[in-house]
Amino acid sequence: MIEVRVPATSANLCVGFDSLGLAVDWWAKFYFEPSDSLTITGCPKEYANKENLVVLSFLETCRHIGKELPAFHLHIESDIPFSRGLGSSSTCVVAGILACDAWFGQGLNKMEMLEIATKIEGHPDNVAPCIFGNAVCSFMEQGHPRMMVIPCADYKGLVIIPDYPIQTQEARKVLPDMLPFQSAVNQVGRALCFVQALQTGNEMILAKACDDVLHEPYRKKLIKDYEAIHQKCKELKLAMWISGSGSTMMAVSLDPEKLKELQRFVETSLRLACKEVMISKKGAWVNHE
Repeated sequence: MIEVRVPATSANLCVGFDSLGLAVDWWAKFYFEPSDSLTITGCPKEYANKENLVVLSFLETCRHIGKELPAFHLHIESDIPFSRGLGSSSTCVVAGILACDAWFGQGLNKMEMLEIATKIEGHPDNVAPCIFGNAVCSFMEQGHPRMMVIPCADYKGLVIIPDYPIQTQEARKVLPDMLPFQSAVNQVGRALCFVQALQTGNEMILAKACDDVLHEPYRKKLIKDYEAIHQKCKELKLAMWISGSGSTMMAVSLDPEKLKELQRFVETSLRLACKEVMISKKGAWVNHE
C-alpha cells in the first residue's frame, strides 16, 4: 500500500495575491493499493469515479512518465473543507502525482512534480507549498513555474471557517480590471516586508503589512463576518487575511494568547468554527506500507 499525506494550504497571504502560499499542518491522507478495477472510497459518491481529481492527476503523471494508468483502490481520509480557500483541490492534485511517482518508482524531483501540478491547477500558489512546505513565493515564466521557499518563524495560526463556500470563479468576478500605479507600488512594498517579517518573526511589521489593495477590498464583501474579524485582529495587532478566495480567514501570531482571545471572540460572538494550526515545515510525503 502507498500512503500519501498532503497539507492544507492558505494562498495569497493577504498581499501576495496569486503569488504567495503557506502550508499548514492540517493533513489529508490518501491510500493506494492494487485492485482489479478502479475503486474509490472515503469521498462523496459524485467524486467516486474516474473524474476524481486524484485519479486525473495520477493519469496526467502517467502520461508524463510514459506509463499506463493502473487499476487501484483509492481511499481518502480528509476533513479539509471544499471551496473554503484551504487548498482541498491542491491536496488531491499533489496526492495523485506523488502516488504515481511512488507506484512506478520513478523518482521525480519536486520541481518536476510542481510542473505537473501547475499544468493541472493552472497556477502554482497552492500546489507549491503543498509539495515543498513552509511558505512559497512563485510566478510563471513562459508557462513554467518559478518559486522560492520561504523558511518561516514559529508562527501559530488560527483558521476561521464560515459555514458557506465561495467558488473561486465567483471570487474572481468581483476583482477590478485596473489598479492605480501608486497602489501597485504600495502593494509591492508591503509584500516585500511581509515576506521578511514572515521569515524573521517581526510580528509588528507582519501585521502592518497586511493591507491589501488587489483582492481583499472586493472579496471581503462576500464574507459577512470579515469586517468584525478584521477589526478584532487590528485591536490585537494580528496579521490576518482571507485564505485563498475565501470564505476561510486566517490569523497568525507568535503569541498563542492573542490567538486564543481571537478564537473566543469568533466562537462566542460570531459562532464560527475555528481550528488551531501550525505552519507545516514539510510538504507532502509518501509512506510505503
